[in-house]
Amino acid sequence: MVKFGRHLQFYLEGDVQSSPDGGGSEPFIVPYTDIRECIGMSQTQFVRAWQTSLRAASDDYAHRVRKLWEMIFDDLFRSSDAAERQCRGLTFDRAVSLYASTLDEGRSRDLFATIKRIHSAASMNVEAFRKLVKKFDKCAIARGDDMLTSTLIPQLYSAPLMAYPTLEGHIETLRDSMAVEDDEEEIDGVDDDSIMHSIRRKTAFVTKDSADVRRRADELSWLHDMLAGVPSGEIPRLVAHRGFHCPRDNSGKRPLENSLSAYESAWSAGIHLCECDVALTKDEKLVLAHDEDFSRLALDPSTASSRKKVGDLTMKEIISLTFKSGSRPPLLLDVLRSAQAIGGFARLVIEIKPGNQVACAALINLFRQHPDLIERCAVIMSFDAYTMHKLKCGLNELDAWLDTHYGSRSDSPDSVLSFEDEHGRFVSFGPKLPNILLLTVLRESTRKQHHQLPVSVSDLSPVHSWLRPEDKPSLDGVYLQYQPEMLQREGIAAMQALSKEYLVGVWARHGDPDDIVTASRLMKECGVSFVNTDLPRTFAGKQLA
Repeated sequence: MVKFGRHLQFYLEGDVQSSPDGGGSEPFIVPYTDIRECIGMSQTQFVRAWQTSLRAASDDYAHRVRKLWEMIFDDLFRSSDAAERQCRGLTFDRAVSLYASTLDEGRSRDLFATIKRIHSAASMNVEAFRKLVKKFDKCAIARGDDMLTSTLIPQLYSAPLMAYPTLEGHIETLRDSMAVEDDEEEIDGVDDDSIMHSIRRKTAFVTKDSADVRRRADELSWLHDMLAGVPSGEIPRLVAHRGFHCPRDNSGKRPLENSLSAYESAWSAGIHLCECDVALTKDEKLVLAHDEDFSRLALDPSTASSRKKVGDLTMKEIISLTFKSGSRPPLLLDVLRSAQAIGGFARLVIEIKPGNQVACAALINLFRQHPDLIERCAVIMSFDAYTMHKLKCGLNELDAWLDTHYGSRSDSPDSVLSFEDEHGRFVSFGPKLPNILLLTVLRESTRKQHHQLPVSVSDLSPVHSWLRPEDKPSLDGVYLQYQPEMLQREGIAAMQALSKEYLVGVWARHGDPDDIVTASRLMKECGVSFVNTDLPRTFAGKQLA
């Protein structure tokens, strides 16, 4: 294994020294060897040297990035008469893309090299600071001294230097525009004629595409391997939140949330249940959408369509939207059909936003038109109790309508009804309608809305009145917000009692435990039927991360 100090020395002797930037100055690189020698002296000397270098590295990074942005915007505003209007308040990724479009190949390469150099130096420095603290703590343990990780690492991770990953997107933007590879160098003695230029562009695109494919393949391979280690009896109770996606990572390693690919990837890997959010378009199509608009997911969030509420858009307008992944919001009908095509266990858990009774009516109408898809919906849920009770009434009416048109299924609860529809298609569906569950929040939650029902595991008594009111049909269960007390003795007893009467699901916020150990305990000890998960890389333990 190459030692980091040696690796850093190679870096200093190679990339940085041979590639000075336009200003002729070299990026600041941590004096790793000098600071490492302080480890054997005293804690005070080490901390002083480490902190001094961190300030210098952060100041150097901030200065270089600021000069870079000043150059970009100065050039953009001088590029045309309409520049002021076009450039006003540009996002950083759009600014780089627009600026790159104004450059010739030579200047594009210079900009590419400059940003790569800043990024490379910053990432090297961050790793150096981290390793120095790790080395100090290793020696401190041997000496019986206090460790510094809890003191210095927070200083590192909150320093301006830690903004360097934002440059990676700019590097990719320029790489796409120039079609150059990461390690591409000039070829001496070869004229860059049109034939060679074309070959290099094609090779670069293939290389980049291959790298992207490998990253996506690695993620899917991880999911397959992870699920192979999960007890078979627990997989049917795991619910992939918005499919197999990256909730806080736009790297493209996984499909975009609520996209058809996110669900097909999860189901094909062996996940049984996937959660989705639905909304009704202006022309009454049920589409998958979590937010009130598509600005967060749109490739260009500044367009009028991406800022409109989903309910104010027609499906035609939505199709014209392009997401960051290149996909578009799918129709619920398409996702259900995909689940049907995959077959077996593939089913949806559908969340309907509070107050959206029109979406409930549209969902019942969809089931009426496509009864063969009913079995592909395991659960429908909402924070809105009123809406869920209305939906339950509607599903009961649908059940009676299906019996009238296609024959009673009550004699054999496990039977599957088959028939020829009005289009001459042979279809079948089972007797099971979706379960209707009520979403709740923690009683102590400061973010709860007026329509949300707060409840704590220490007092679950309100749940009974919500699920079984005197004047409305009973709901099938409740989806509780996770709280640590669920896995304590009193909480386990309360959850077990609740699970004996109703179907119980558990959802969590970012920061709550999301791992197989917690999920397994909720299932085995509490009797929970559904556990939402974002399927992080750490879900099944560090050995599979």
